[in-house]
Amino acid sequence: MSKPKAKRDKNTELPDGGADTPESVTDASPAPVMVTVIRTAEARKLNPARGGRVTYQIGHIDKEVYLRLKENDGGGQFSREWVPFERLRNCFSPAVLTGQPFKASALSSGGVFVGRSSTNAGFMCAVIRAEGLAYEDTEHRGMSLLNGGFDTWVQGVLDAEPEKNEDGSVKQEPLVPPKRENPFSTQKDGAAKKSGSGRKQPAANTDETTDVADTDEADAAFGDTADAESCTASA
Repeated sequence: MSKPKAKRDKNTELPDGGADTPESVTDASPAPVMVTVIRTAEARKLNPARGGRVTYQIGHIDKEVYLRLKENDGGGQFSREWVPFERLRNCFSPAVLTGQPFKASALSSGGVFVGRSSTNAGFMCAVIRAEGLAYEDTEHRGMSLLNGGFDTWVQGVLDAEPEKNEDGSVKQEPLVPPKRENPFSTQKDGAAKKSGSGRKQPAANTDETTDVADTDEADAAFGDTADAESCTASA
């Protein structure tokens, strides 16, 4: 008959000299990549007949500058993802860079946005106007012209003091926002919820607003009747 093992005091040392502590956690999630927020501001929407504003943020990760649509005072859907400025910059063809007007839809091509909301391009065009990188072309309705000075603007963002939280700490936002549960996706019992209107709700865990009525769609189409260079950027 074997002798029962003696209980070991949790404060005793192991044979290798190490303390008797719990095993290390090996499946911990990595820390999220954070964007340092430089400023939060508002931009006037492109369509003067509709008016209204969008709130946006400018930030950076090390030396890479990002922009993000944050809020919309209308009811249209939009994507809240952080977009690298270099990806937007690559949308402009040599002709646009040398003075040809462009329409907002140029920013909807080439993988600038992962989200597919129809207002993304129009809202982001409003943002680059607000940042002084473009201005309205008075000769072509709804179109814009570049101001240039991209490198100077980028350096200004990198040199600027970041926004601060109420406690004085530097304001940061996750590059990839946490997934949000869609209350319309399932019921408590896991069964799909039926919609009385018959219109599909946004997919669960998307990075877009949950407003169903896309009332700002006119802003996305504003100026698209004129000719302009298309976006040639790659994702």
